[in-house]
Amino acid sequence: MKKFVTILLISFSMLQSGFLIAKPAKRAVAIVVDMITYDNCKSSIDGFAGSIMTDGLVPIVVLDKWGVPDSLRAHLYKLYADKNLEGAIFIGNIPIPMIRNGQHLSTAFKMDQRRAWEDSSIPSDRFYDDFDLKFEYIKRDSVHTLFHYYNLSDNSPHRINCDIYSARIKPPVVPGKNSFELINEYLDKAVREKSVKRGITDLSYFAGHGYNSNCMVSRADERVTLIEQFNIFREGKGKLNYIDFTFDDYVKYRLMAELSREDLDLAVLHHHGSEDAQLLNGSPITNSANIWLELTKKFFRGKIRGSDDTTASKKYYVENYSVPESWVENAFNPEVMRKDSLDDASMDITIPDMYGYKSNVPVILIDACFNGSFHLNDYISGHYIFNDGKTVVVKANSVNTLQDTWTNQLIGLMDLGVSVGNWAKGQMTLESHLIGDPTFRYASSRADLNWLDEAMVLNKSDEKLWRKAMKDSNPELKSLAMKMLYFSGKISTEELLSIQRSESRPTVRLQAFYLINKKDNPNLVASLRAGLYDNYELIRRLAAKDASTNLSPELIDDIFNVRFAPGTSKRVEFQLKGGCEAYSKSDALEAFKNHVESKDDQWYKNRAKERKSMLYTLERTEKEYTDLLNPAVAAKSKRFSITALRNSNSIAYLDILFKFLKTSEDAELKVYLAEAFGWYTNSSKRDEIVAFCKEQAQVEKSEAVKKELLRTVYRLTY
Repeated sequence: MKKFVTILLISFSMLQSGFLIAKPAKRAVAIVVDMITYDNCKSSIDGFAGSIMTDGLVPIVVLDKWGVPDSLRAHLYKLYADKNLEGAIFIGNIPIPMIRNGQHLSTAFKMDQRRAWEDSSIPSDRFYDDFDLKFEYIKRDSVHTLFHYYNLSDNSPHRINCDIYSARIKPPVVPGKNSFELINEYLDKAVREKSVKRGITDLSYFAGHGYNSNCMVSRADERVTLIEQFNIFREGKGKLNYIDFTFDDYVKYRLMAELSREDLDLAVLHHHGSEDAQLLNGSPITNSANIWLELTKKFFRGKIRGSDDTTASKKYYVENYSVPESWVENAFNPEVMRKDSLDDASMDITIPDMYGYKSNVPVILIDACFNGSFHLNDYISGHYIFNDGKTVVVKANSVNTLQDTWTNQLIGLMDLGVSVGNWAKGQMTLESHLIGDPTFRYASSRADLNWLDEAMVLNKSDEKLWRKAMKDSNPELKSLAMKMLYFSGKISTEELLSIQRSESRPTVRLQAFYLINKKDNPNLVASLRAGLYDNYELIRRLAAKDASTNLSPELIDDIFNVRFAPGTSKRVEFQLKGGCEAYSKSDALEAFKNHVESKDDQWYKNRAKERKSMLYTLERTEKEYTDLLNPAVAAKSKRFSITALRNSNSIAYLDILFKFLKTSEDAELKVYLAEAFGWYTNSSKRDEIVAFCKEQAQVEKSEAVKKELLRTVYRLTY
């Protein structure tokens, strides 16, 4: 028996409250709320539902009495099938799926699942919004009772393609207010801000310390593409701000002031993060010897305080680094400790900084790790919507995330009147989430494109519509059209490669590259090679990342050539370094000779000195994999070598890896290796790995290993 209540808010009940619908609604949005929250927030929820209705959507309030994700998911799917459901908004204490065996659907999360389940699982609402994914229920957490653990099924699709959008309205901890007060205040704010219908004329983007290797080329190119993505900037109007962490020793005050501006429309924040902090600054940049001296003293004080044996630690630094004892003798002085703590806190935005703070930019995109950890009682991104300012929605991540992602993909659709939810639906990974109202829309800068938001839901497979859209002058519309055609199977990778090679606008080229590289096809290597030489840094960077896991023999000369070229930007070189070290020793040294040692310029002579360190890495890697066959080497060391393959996708020693799977008696290590092969989705040896795994599964004695081999076959094939 299904224990939930559905309230369909029909036009009659809305008319009684003074809400009008200009035309019959074709799409629905589910407002999912627990019973206790609804009892305490009914008036605000009903008002919020009314604001959704005025936007041409049917709001459906679902009161969840069951408290189990499966029942709710089944009901959402029924609404999707029967009522054209386009999204779901989870208000209050709605069950949280904690996904296991699905780390490959995230961008960076790779934690050993033997660790505590609440830490080694990924909180993800893809359970609710991607109906093709398949899950196996495990258990409910006995302490964190909202947590429900699921395995991603072996036969599930292993790519995310959200059918609906979803968002969480779950309060953090705000002193002096309970969760019901916070929800009521937020929903009332969301209704007010939605009625304003503001456009996008003012945008700010920010880069924090250490992000993308502090590469200024990436930030300069980002400005170029943001201008391309928004009509007003292409016209030479509006305001596009950039803030870098180097602007101030403590840049958080500048950034918080910027986000509080009432005329700021959209903010994109690139930085590192944790559940309770946005990590913005590193050590202050200075030319003053006195300041460097104080920073050095503070560094050693911190090291001593953090050690298990403070006396031994102090002695170690004094003796090994010639640190004067006077530098650290006050390490535990309360006043000094307080000052050091305040200095550290001033580098970042922390939760206490949010108390009483008003952020006024309606939408904030944060691509940091952990800032969107909505499953916790307190999380920093929640404070941006639950304050007295005007922020209504934040995109953030529940666990760690990769730096090298296309954060701004199709961001200009919001400038064309597409809701935040419908924009975000196509950019989701396992860890990414919307916090707030996903139905929020900006006024379109193109009145003739007011149909676009609805078409993304109701006309996904309309080839005629999207072919016509590809001819529009707006680069975001062309990019969206390409994406729609791709997912409906109506555009070939040959056509996409032609666009990548010929298109003048970088975001359109990147969209073509992005689609070609979603799965193996005959044009993948050609796309990667073109990407490595593109004039847009993000295309080069993503091509470098993907080429370094594809590792086709056809790409080795390009990888070495681009990596060591004097004009290569820092983050591109960072990605290609791993690729250079993932080929076999003989192939890598030959390529190094051809592209570095054979050249006479002083630049290359200086770089030739890197042969020693590269050779060391190549020989160490060779030893690690040959050691897999050595029974005297500890299993722990072998496990480390095997799990490293998830990142490197190295193909240099496949023969050894295959032999290990055939001959080893250690079933646990064989499971790890079979699972690691499942990360080779972009590998030039993918077909060879699939064939081997199929063959080995036929003779494998261990059921656990056989299961993982077949799971890898499914991941690499479908």
